[in-house]
Amino acid sequence: MMKTKFKNFMFVAFWTLALIACEDDQPNIIVNWTYSPEENIQVGDTIYFTNNSTADVSVTYEWNFGDGEISTEESPKHVYSEPGIYDVLLELIYEDSSGGYSQQIEVAVDYSYIVNYGSYSGDKGTISAYNKYTDEMTNGFYKAINGVDLISNVQYAYQFNDKVYMLGNNADQLFWVDSRTFEQTENAINTDIVKPRYCAGKDDYLYVSCWGGDIWADESLSYIAKVNLSTNSVEKKIALPGGPEGLAIANDKLYAALNYKDSVAVISLNDETVAYIETPAVTSYFVKDDNNNLYVSLISTYSDFSASTGLGYINTSNDQIEAIYQLDGVSTSYVNILSPNADLSKLYVMTSAYDANWNLSGAIAVFDVASKSFDSNMLLEGVSGLNGIGYDDDKVYCFVAESVTGNGKAISYSTEGTKLNEYETGIAPFMLLTAK
Repeated sequence: MMKTKFKNFMFVAFWTLALIACEDDQPNIIVNWTYSPEENIQVGDTIYFTNNSTADVSVTYEWNFGDGEISTEESPKHVYSEPGIYDVLLELIYEDSSGGYSQQIEVAVDYSYIVNYGSYSGDKGTISAYNKYTDEMTNGFYKAINGVDLISNVQYAYQFNDKVYMLGNNADQLFWVDSRTFEQTENAINTDIVKPRYCAGKDDYLYVSCWGGDIWADESLSYIAKVNLSTNSVEKKIALPGGPEGLAIANDKLYAALNYKDSVAVISLNDETVAYIETPAVTSYFVKDDNNNLYVSLISTYSDFSASTGLGYINTSNDQIEAIYQLDGVSTSYVNILSPNADLSKLYVMTSAYDANWNLSGAIAVFDVASKSFDSNMLLEGVSGLNGIGYDDDKVYCFVAESVTGNGKAISYSTEGTKLNEYETGIAPFMLLTAK
């Protein structure tokens, strides 16, 4: 496995100068400490150190965490910024003497994951793992960890409560892996999960938008599956016509972008009543800002044409659209077309259009949150086969699928649009699941 469940202790106990003597007037000091968590520690995790040492004299403490950082607190906490095996030493100091106890702590890579949908011809989804410390991509990561292939095309992945939840199409299912080890140890939920699209979680529940069947023929089929995470079962199906796609939770309400109706549905999580916010176009995905308000993508489809494409801004206090920001050609792809940067000062929006030879190419527009406007120039243009976008670690990612049967690629760019690197992925990559 690429993430190990391993704790290796190295014990070093020593006393120097007067403390090694055994006269009756020498102090009685025992050095010992523990730490938590003890397994599956990753970069960015907070490790809590508990000093269990005893002394019958006044001592001072010095911790050396093995990465160049020290602390004089009695029981400190520490975060590692790089993977590795670190020798952690606690020294107790009394007058001119000192003694210590050392253990080794392993800190694993916090991978980011690229979700590859697979193909309609029969190839199922796969997961690629990206190691930013070595700048390497590992394909077939799910199989490497679990020993078997995925049995579905992955529609969406979502990290919640120490798990990564994945929505599978063909076969339809909701399944999950441990977010640290990527191991799947429980059976999937496939009852009352029909054509799942997206999910969002709160407390002990996961809400899954489901199309329920041939939505293009019957818009009334769709619903929200309310999944009880304690029982791992669908507790209730909330009827929601109109093809719910992206979901967001704010102010104890579930917002559902509707792909077949010019509205956003608003479902109270307290009594599950449904209201609607009228929109000038059908909608697909949300980004929630620091004020708990929502940006929603406005798109034009073959079945529901609209000239008002771009972003809408929803005030979740009064459930009104406060502004519409026009942008031509917002992508209608059922993929990750909206991505914020780390501090929510920029939103990256995927657009698509056909060129003179009817080749579909994509572009990335940048919305500046402070000025409430799109940049005059696209960050990127003319990206053939653009299939999704993402943002992580000050980089913008394009996911490219130029073939429906061959492997795709992920291309990283600086926030100024400079190409940084290119990686091979599985078939039809479309979204990035960041480590934290």
